Amino acid sequence: APKPKILEILKLLPRTNCRECGQPTCMVFAVLMAEGAKGPENCPPLGDEESNRLQEYMSQFQMEE
Repeated sequence: APKPKILEILKLLPRTNCRECGQPTCMVFAVLMAEGAKGPENCPPLGDEESNRLQEYMSQFQMEE
């Protein structure tokens, strides 16, 4: 099955490296998201529109729970 692309996730994130999600950088967060360990709801600065776009992107992949 196709996997989410880390750079595509990163493009949809704020890329501020604010650490509000508990990760040191948005890149680390994107990797965790690609692995299914994090979701858009885990990124506090993400606005509703961005969160929806990220959710839409991730919805095309079968993530292991």
